[in-house]
Amino acid sequence: MITREDCIKVGGISKTHNLQGAVVISTDSNLLERYAKEPVFLQLDGAPVPFFISDAGITARNHTSYIVKFDFVDSLEQAERLLGSEVLLEKRWVEEEEEEKEESEFGVFDLVGFGVDDQISKKMGKVIDVADYSGNIVLTISILGKEILLPISEDYIIEVDIINKQLRTSIPIDLIELN
Repeated sequence: MITREDCIKVGGISKTHNLQGAVVISTDSNLLERYAKEPVFLQLDGAPVPFFISDAGITARNHTSYIVKFDFVDSLEQAERLLGSEVLLEKRWVEEEEEEKEESEFGVFDLVGFGVDDQISKKMGKVIDVADYSGNIVLTISILGKEILLPISEDYIIEVDIINKQLRTSIPIDLIELN
């Protein structure tokens, strides 16, 4: 059985919409739309009660609300009993998505602060900046007592270890002398 602690609030039922039992759900996220195939829970009489959104039963009303038609809520009277209810989703759906998002949305600008292990000089350094020069991404690395500008390239970056926040590089001597 799902408890309130197993859920997160995604909105609330603010009003009825029509005579067929549709309601307006106010929310500040698009979680409701993203999880329209999963049951939502309405906080009724102190407990989360599962409701399923009908096929094609969710329509964006504006940027802060949706018109939603639930299965088996077919009249204005049934919809009125839902007014004021919190709309909840199971935490596990959102947490799983957040974990996937964190792993998949790592970007090149997240490299700032990564340690650098250069295989040629055998020295350690740190990424202090990432710049985009008209589509050419360049790392600024503090190493060998100076700042080296290193273009992002498979020729120079051997490995990116996201978990340990470490880069293994192969910075050519010519590039070090150039900076």
